[in-house]
Amino acid sequence: MTELLQQLLGWIALHPVWAGIVIFLVAMGESLAVIGMLIPGAAMMIGFGTLISTGTLAFWPTCGWAIAGAIAGDGLSFLLGHHYREQLALLWPFNKHPQSLERGITFFRRYGGKSVVIGRFVGPTRAIIPMVAGMMGMPASRFLAANIISALVWAPLYLLPGMVLGASLGLASEVAVRLVILLLLVVALIWLLIWGIKHLFLLLHPRATAWVQAALRWSQNHPKLKNLAAALADPQHPEARGLAILATLLVFSTGLLALILTAALTRHGLGIDQALLQATQSLRTPWADQLMIHFTRLADAPVMTTLALGVLVFLLWQRQWHTMGYWLAAVGFGFLASLILKYSLQLPRPDIGISGLSPYGFPSSHTLRATVIFGFLSVVIARAITPLHRWLPYGLAALLVLLVALSRLYLGAHWFSDVMASLSLGLAWVTLLGIAYHRHTAVVTHWHGLTLCAITLLALTTSLQAWNNHESDITLYTPAEEKQHLSSSEWLDHAWQKQSAFRHDIRGRHNHPLYLQYAGTLEWLKIKLMEKGWRQADELQWDDILKLLSPSLPLQALPVLPQVHDGRHESLAMIKPLADDGRLVLRLWPSNTVLMPGQKSLWVGSVTRQQQADALVLLHYAKTSADFDTPMEILRTDITDLPHKAVDPYLLLIEEPPQTD
Repeated sequence: MTELLQQLLGWIALHPVWAGIVIFLVAMGESLAVIGMLIPGAAMMIGFGTLISTGTLAFWPTCGWAIAGAIAGDGLSFLLGHHYREQLALLWPFNKHPQSLERGITFFRRYGGKSVVIGRFVGPTRAIIPMVAGMMGMPASRFLAANIISALVWAPLYLLPGMVLGASLGLASEVAVRLVILLLLVVALIWLLIWGIKHLFLLLHPRATAWVQAALRWSQNHPKLKNLAAALADPQHPEARGLAILATLLVFSTGLLALILTAALTRHGLGIDQALLQATQSLRTPWADQLMIHFTRLADAPVMTTLALGVLVFLLWQRQWHTMGYWLAAVGFGFLASLILKYSLQLPRPDIGISGLSPYGFPSSHTLRATVIFGFLSVVIARAITPLHRWLPYGLAALLVLLVALSRLYLGAHWFSDVMASLSLGLAWVTLLGIAYHRHTAVVTHWHGLTLCAITLLALTTSLQAWNNHESDITLYTPAEEKQHLSSSEWLDHAWQKQSAFRHDIRGRHNHPLYLQYAGTLEWLKIKLMEKGWRQADELQWDDILKLLSPSLPLQALPVLPQVHDGRHESLAMIKPLADDGRLVLRLWPSNTVLMPGQKSLWVGSVTRQQQADALVLLHYAKTSADFDTPMEILRTDITDLPHKAVDPYLLLIEEPPQTD
């Protein structure tokens, strides 16, 4: 992935004209009638802005291409509307979906010529307004003026978020490239999920009732299916027995499918499981660990139990007896189905050194609970609100489920197949419950109170869990590593070559060498370096983030941002100011090696040079220089009186001498 990205960025840098043409086409397509409704132009413009902040693209040429494309797209749309006039309503897609054209006409009649400027920034109408302006006979000169003015504002405004994002990513990459990649993946998945939920709902909602009625009519000719289908779709039919049978069939079929897949493809042979496990583990960083533990906490058993009881009490208070029954069916399935399948199938979790969890991983209890409980809660709330906004509770529920599912994969608690099976099983049960609920139960009128109750309980219980259990959860989900034991002579002779030669930030990036290995206690080395003018870097605090926004602070006052090696932050960071306003930073990370005798811990580290850098004049931080040789020469002079060995021109081995009484 990293190599592909580097090749893409290199191609863009070598072919700026072709890159400009792509920007022109995207901006034009985003503004064209009909086509602009399908192209995610705003997201792509943010991407171009990110490339500007990284220096891959220049601002003014990029902005110029985008302005030209926006003007051309709106101009072509205007000409299209001017040419066809009222015949547009007879053309596809407006003959099939006339509402989009009607919204554009209403918008134009309300704002007149100003609608061309306003419509450029209004999502649902941006690609329709220029065409409507031509259809409604707007003078070409007035349209051209409005078109140019709006494009001059639109291009830099849409590039700016990407530039800010790129600047922030540049700062984040100083800490960990893998953190940047993970955040980008999560944001992209969230955007794709919300976009997909909205459009899928708008597609399915008008047709869902007809499909249910068709399925019910079809089932009438099948004696074995008639009662089950009627339990879901016939308001006069008692649904409890049918739902119980369907729940049993779901659990049984899921277990049978899991056994067949396991027999056909053993765990070690299921390529996608292993590949995704390795990919997620390669993206682990301490800060991302904490974020993902917060996400996984959303579906912890105590949190889900509290939420379930709170919603149950609310429904009891509102005397929603029938809805209570469905809620109990959703909650009971979410908790019981995973336990039944886990201990019936006994399929193991990934073996990455996590202890303290149950030994069986199929299915993911967290994912199944989240899918069923959040999913059915969204069904109850969505039914009570206007059809236009029903996708919002579905989208929020899907977002929570996605965060839980991603956290289980990232933490290595489950295989990808465990999570996908849980999502499928939970979604199937929510769908069946939702159909029956819509056909048999009255609307919950106090949906505002139900929503507020659920959000409040979820926020309070997750906060309380974090307050009481965060440190223990960090320990629980941190993979244990085996220690390697060596003698000091072996290490000094040849075993130093087996230690990491580069900082492991992301696979394939060998641009940050580890020129230092140290055996001993951190306190001893810290004291010796302080005698040579070094000082220990302060631990990063939340208020230090504000210093990144102050342009008046000198480099020496800026915080040392922790860096990641092998998924861990450094255990020791030392600073030494330089005469040219730069500074040296020495960092040591733990290795998995212990030297005998004396049980000395072996550390690997680096000495780097930092200079002050800024990102869009918004953020000011200390940036690591690509020169790693000069800092090592300075360190070499500072440790001349310490026990050390130079094994190549720059790599130093330092060992704390044995303590004497």
